[in-house]
Amino acid sequence: MDQLSLPYYTAGLVCLLGGVVSSWRTRQPHKPALLAAVIAFVSFLGAAREVMVVGHGRLLDPLLPWFAADGLNAVPMAFYAALTLTVLVLAPKRDAGGRAMAGMLLVSLATQTAYAAANWIPLVAGWWLSCLPFALGLFGGRGENKLANGLLMASCAALTAAAAMTQSTAMADLSQGGALTFGLIIVAVVCRKGLFPLHAGVVQAFEKGPLLPKALLFNGHLGMLLVARVEATALPQGARHALDLLSMAAVATVCVASLRAFAEKKPRRLLGFLCISQSSFMLAGIATANAEGITGALMHWLVVSAASTALICIVRVLEVRVGSAEDPLMHLGLAAKAPRLATFFLICGLALIGLPGTLGYCAEDLMFQGMLKNHLVTGILLLVVTVFNAIHFLRLFNILFLGVQPKQVPDIPDALPRERWPLTVCVVFLVFGGLLPRVIIGWRADAAQVIEKALGAAGGDH
Repeated sequence: MDQLSLPYYTAGLVCLLGGVVSSWRTRQPHKPALLAAVIAFVSFLGAAREVMVVGHGRLLDPLLPWFAADGLNAVPMAFYAALTLTVLVLAPKRDAGGRAMAGMLLVSLATQTAYAAANWIPLVAGWWLSCLPFALGLFGGRGENKLANGLLMASCAALTAAAAMTQSTAMADLSQGGALTFGLIIVAVVCRKGLFPLHAGVVQAFEKGPLLPKALLFNGHLGMLLVARVEATALPQGARHALDLLSMAAVATVCVASLRAFAEKKPRRLLGFLCISQSSFMLAGIATANAEGITGALMHWLVVSAASTALICIVRVLEVRVGSAEDPLMHLGLAAKAPRLATFFLICGLALIGLPGTLGYCAEDLMFQGMLKNHLVTGILLLVVTVFNAIHFLRLFNILFLGVQPKQVPDIPDALPRERWPLTVCVVFLVFGGLLPRVIIGWRADAAQVIEKALGAAGGDH
């Protein structure tokens, strides 16, 4: 098997680990954290460039062959490194303490370790490591998110048991696993993603904070990565039924979250239901077993990550500036004082729900085409849910930015220079990606073809 020309993954992961240690010990954690995030982004970007140039196949890291780059993980790793940098730059001062910065870098390190994993050992280690900052209370009290933290631990335990039951450390040999192995994998994904009926844990995590670290954890989408890895292997007979059940759980989550959001008025909870519903589209799309639906799901992975990160960061920025933003009794009318933040919020939200002209529309269009071919009822149902999610986003936008500004709301600054640049990058990606979707499709097409081929072979075994 070929190797990367340089140890990009080893360098990026070591740099993030160094950032964790240095941020923890210094009184000015912003500088080492940002430096570590920048170097890691450049390193992972180098690996993604080589994968795009080489095309098909997998490239092992020359120093640690437990890590590998391929069409599925290379682009998301570089993309997630950019999201980590975005969150660190946008983090308000009260959220940028040494322990908090170290914790966010540790979440990023854990996610990237799971992304780069070439076998079960680093994958399981990454899942467990992502729970550590929350279990240690690096971002605040440990008891305020018992349900969310419990689901994380349960997902890690289920994945560990599934990995232990396989007869090989290589994920490509998953076909040796039995029905119980695939059942445990499904349990791990359901707990990690917060699928119905466990979606309340994700909403609780959004409501009770810490919001920025939860954004990094949520947008790691390790459940989606695990499903894609499983589908890309030579699945045994019967495993396809387990994936169909997972798809049904994803569709149920999309519907229940979109309906439940009608009863919400708190911005955090409303945003949580919106993000859960939109992210669950990915699992429904990747199970369509055709190239269009799978490509759309892999593209939607990037859309949800960029758009929801921007929305979450803006909500947190507003909470710091306006205390009543956490639970407003009326519309706050902040667009008059912060028109730039309102514009960023509107564009990213519309891209998340699939406005034509944005990358979200292209991703959802591909997913719907794939679903309508094989699952007509599901495709029609998700079209209706998309309308509901658009209503929820407009409700959220109205609460925060429209209406007459209450007298008790103080004058607040608009987007600061350090906030404008990362938000502008998110907007440019979502808008120009929608105008030039072939570039993004090219990033995801190889992985989609591998998954489609594997699913086709599994379907032919029945």
